[in-house]
Amino acid sequence: MIITFATQKGGTGKTTLAIAFANYISSFSKRKLNVFDFDYQKSFYYKWKEDEQSEVQKLYDVEIVEDEDECPFFDFQRLIQLKESEDINLFDLAGTLDAKYSDLLIYSDFIIIPFEYSDVSTKSTLVFINLLGIIESQAERVFIRSKYDKGYKYLNQEGMDDELTKYGLLLKDPVFKRNCLQTIDTRRLTYEQKYAVKKPFNELLNHINETLQITL
Repeated sequence: MIITFATQKGGTGKTTLAIAFANYISSFSKRKLNVFDFDYQKSFYYKWKEDEQSEVQKLYDVEIVEDEDECPFFDFQRLIQLKESEDINLFDLAGTLDAKYSDLLIYSDFIIIPFEYSDVSTKSTLVFINLLGIIESQAERVFIRSKYDKGYKYLNQEGMDDELTKYGLLLKDPVFKRNCLQTIDTRRLTYEQKYAVKKPFNELLNHINETLQITL
């Protein structure tokens, strides 16, 4: 199984949510979790390396591939093996038009797309959806509202929500803007961090289980 976190714009909290999801699912799933950081900034990987100083036991390994010839995107058979594996293979990938990432976007089981209601974020999200259509991605698309301020009235929310539901699942519960998520590490979720992501992640996991008819 391949679950990919991807966007067309930075700053939406993609890597933070990818780390939170990896930590969350590691807390109960008996399946092995493999994490691959293919965002060019390598934020997930660097945070994981930084956390090696922690006394808390690690939950998973994070792999990066510096040599493009070894990249799973160029090794189609390995990509299919990851897809057919019972392991949870989690990718943190920046949204990009680079053709070397197209196989991953096509063959992921799920693409998790965090977004905000800012004009820039909504436009880039629609561009990314269009890209997925152009490459004929087979992945289930799941949209998650990130850094949501429940005290603010987003004028474009209704129209954006209507548009996104045409292309995939829009999770009912957003991830609210929380300071605690700014201090997330790759070894655990604090009580406050778990509370911040619990509802949308449970909805996401239920959708994955129902779609693939499995139990994570």
